[in-house]
Amino acid sequence: MEQRSERRLVTCVFIDIVGSTDLGQRLGPERMQRLLTDSFREISAIATAAGGTIEKYIGDEVFILFGAPVGHVDDVKRALRVADACSHLPTSGHDLVAVRIGVETGEALVDLAALEDRQRMAVGTCVNVAARLQGLADAGQVLVGPTCHAAAGSFGVFADLGGLDLKGFGKVPVWRLLQIVEGSDVPLAFVGRSDELARLRDAFGRAKGGRATLALVTGEAGIGKSRLVEEFVRSAAGEARLLRTRIRPGTEVGASPLQQLIVDAGDTAVPASVAHSAGLATDPRLLALPLADRRNEIYIAWRDYLAGLARERPLILWLEDLHWAETEVVRLVDRLTFATNAALLVIATARPEFPAMTALRPSEDHLIIDLAPLDDEAATALARGAGARDAARIVRAGGHPLFIVELVRARGALEADLPVSVQAAIGARLDELAPSDRDLLQRAAVVGETFEVRAAALLADLDPADAAGMLGRLAHLRYVHRVDGAFRFDHALVRDVAYARLPISTRARLHARYAREGLDPDQVEALAHHWWEALGANDAEWIWEGEPEIEVMRGEALRAHLAAGRGLADRMALDRAFEVYERALKLARDPGDSARVEEAFAKALAGNAKGDAATQHRFRAIELYRSTGATVPAKLYADTLDLAVFNWGYFKDLPSVEQVVALLDEGSRTARATGDTMALVRLLAQRGMFTNDFRVLAETRPLLEAVTDKRPYGDALWRLALVHLAANGDCGQAVELLDLVFELAGQGVEMNEPEALMWHALALFHAGDLERAEAAADRLLEMSVTKSAHTRQHAVGTKALMRFARGDWTGVDAMAAELRSIVEENPDASFCLVGANLAGYEAIADLIRGRALPADLVPLAERIVPTANATRAAALLLPTIMSGAAGSEDEARRAYAPETGLWDRASIWDIAGMNPTIAQIVRARWEEAERDLPRMDLLGEKGAAFASALATAIREEIASARGGSKPQHAALRKLGYNGVSELLSYRVK
Repeated sequence: MEQRSERRLVTCVFIDIVGSTDLGQRLGPERMQRLLTDSFREISAIATAAGGTIEKYIGDEVFILFGAPVGHVDDVKRALRVADACSHLPTSGHDLVAVRIGVETGEALVDLAALEDRQRMAVGTCVNVAARLQGLADAGQVLVGPTCHAAAGSFGVFADLGGLDLKGFGKVPVWRLLQIVEGSDVPLAFVGRSDELARLRDAFGRAKGGRATLALVTGEAGIGKSRLVEEFVRSAAGEARLLRTRIRPGTEVGASPLQQLIVDAGDTAVPASVAHSAGLATDPRLLALPLADRRNEIYIAWRDYLAGLARERPLILWLEDLHWAETEVVRLVDRLTFATNAALLVIATARPEFPAMTALRPSEDHLIIDLAPLDDEAATALARGAGARDAARIVRAGGHPLFIVELVRARGALEADLPVSVQAAIGARLDELAPSDRDLLQRAAVVGETFEVRAAALLADLDPADAAGMLGRLAHLRYVHRVDGAFRFDHALVRDVAYARLPISTRARLHARYAREGLDPDQVEALAHHWWEALGANDAEWIWEGEPEIEVMRGEALRAHLAAGRGLADRMALDRAFEVYERALKLARDPGDSARVEEAFAKALAGNAKGDAATQHRFRAIELYRSTGATVPAKLYADTLDLAVFNWGYFKDLPSVEQVVALLDEGSRTARATGDTMALVRLLAQRGMFTNDFRVLAETRPLLEAVTDKRPYGDALWRLALVHLAANGDCGQAVELLDLVFELAGQGVEMNEPEALMWHALALFHAGDLERAEAAADRLLEMSVTKSAHTRQHAVGTKALMRFARGDWTGVDAMAAELRSIVEENPDASFCLVGANLAGYEAIADLIRGRALPADLVPLAERIVPTANATRAAALLLPTIMSGAAGSEDEARRAYAPETGLWDRASIWDIAGMNPTIAQIVRARWEEAERDLPRMDLLGEKGAAFASALATAIREEIASARGGSKPQHAALRKLGYNGVSELLSYRVK
């Protein structure tokens, strides 16, 4: 049946002669046979005159089918007319005859070759529902199912019977047909296109004036969005340069829609970030950045790239079908046209209220044009242009351009009734084709809306020359048109209807064939799409039952999905990447496959700052590896722990301390047993940081000494430097390791450079090298302009530390003002102890200059670190004490205690413990201050020249208070820490 079958939109009519058994007993067999014959002849005549097909006779029942083998644009109306006419039998003097009727519309698998013998021509849910409705009807009644009722709302009058129990279906909404209302169609409200064109021209004028503008043209499929834009673009062609791209659903085309814009531009000098976002190249530097930083880099690159293209004359970007776009693309469109100065007009067409539309912010630069149906005059003109002789009838299509054009092209299909669906109108046109031409279109539709001759020939088992000739004929008939060496369906819905007619098993096998024979290995996103359509359907197990190659195919499909997911995540098409990984999990053949998918899925989630979900996927990967009896890769343990140890701000619910320690233990054992040095170094750095235990350094040192090429260790090395600095207090070793990291960075090593820069600046600050520290801070400040709010906070906080140290109080004010702007402009962003300390520096600068504390000091700090109470108390302790108020001293000191957990530890930033110690000095609590000096001395012995100079200056202050000479703070001032020196002289009044 598969070879001769199509899936069709059909309307099924079941008619039963009521009481035929009793009639047979009363009339006898001869008279009963004649009565049935006459009745069936009359029913058949009514049905065939309306374009219906007698599917079969079953005893005293008849099954009539509309929509196959030939479809009409108004099959639902035809079916209900027949049902209504038959319900009024007898009309030939057979007053003993009464009928009951059931009608329903839906998709069915139709065997077109079974027409002549009328044996099981149609199979589908709608067939069974119509039969059940006929069984429930009373004599003279026509009962209608929900799909048919929805399609007949404009011409049928019904009585709602509520939900009735249908065997095998449960309760189903049912209506009784009361009458057909002829000529009752009312044109929809309409708006002419001249106003819309004027609005586009106004938007273009705004763009020519140097203000980037977005014009979003919305409307249902086929309403004329593209036609409107074409008209405008034609009128503006002499004034602007046009770049155009078309977006398709899912990964059908296997490439970012941004690629076509670059191809159209014809510019070989494409910035790396632009090429990366379009999937043309991979930029390792971008991949090393946090998600928000990558977004900013890409936005700045596109902004500058397009501004350059628009420098000579205005630039128009035309994005077709934006509703299919990845959220990241829509977000980029928003940023490019939000308060941007450039001679740029972005015109996007989309269906109304698509999900990613929320990424477009309200703005005077954003214009939405919602298209209504055409008015009568425009509709008539369109119909005449499409070749209609009696165009006046087309007005009843309700002004919908696609309806009008398809009705005109469907020869002989024009009736006085409004078509019930675009699918019916297009289906009628497809049925005008020879079976071979229709089969070619349906199989080409498997590729997508655009396809090459080679692909169509492959799927239709034709010689390419024959396929090319057939497609040329179909182009002449305007089913497809030529575009860039390929063919494209005249409308996406034409493709959709043609594709939907293929039986699901045929579709699946064609998708598999195209994946194997029609695509190149590097077209991973298209491969994933077609493999999923082949193997991912609910019926896949049944379709492929007994297929000897199924496991090999699943392996190919899984590899394509993993590669596609990586590519999508790299270019930040995260929603699409997540979807691909979800599919990959369903394609996995065994727990080992599932574990690899979970790892890849987790990496994409981690890159999107989704710590909870990423960690849960990695936990599942670990359990899956264990279930196979295989060794869990040590790298997986290290990947799992990276977020909890170094990016705990990504979590809503952090894993427990016990979980982290257990994973550290398991991972370290595995790394040692398998000889995975890279994973072991990472795990040891994580352990040292998490447990504040520098003893791990004794094991990492020989491991690293044995490594000749340290380039792959770049990110691990700067994290290890933090263990030297924060856990061991060894500033000298930290600086040495960070210097090596930036030497490797100069060789192109991938790493998170902005974060490494911050810690490098901090280490140099504590090493007493303010000049280099400030240079690193300046580099970070410069780099952060295009980065996330969190990274910009790091930059201004690091720069403020340097200005604070030098006593540049005005400079501290400037950085604090920048921090406030960042916080206010990014209400959803998260921040950290670096920003909280900057809030404290500003307050200290105010107090030293005789001013009051900033009024928003506490609210600002609470906004920056809302849950880390100890960290916040530590940052605010010194200015609070200086102001004479009582600070949360116990809570602040807890943030410096060695046993305090990583997530509450302030000593990561304030290595020397400057804040709590100077808080004692300004209150003249000399004995308490003296207790901190041995720790500072120890830090000094390990390369922390700042801690050593600070300890010396504090001793001078204590000696002076006990009758000694006036403090000079020579060591501090020689290093340039004049601001700290000034602070040590401050006393609470």
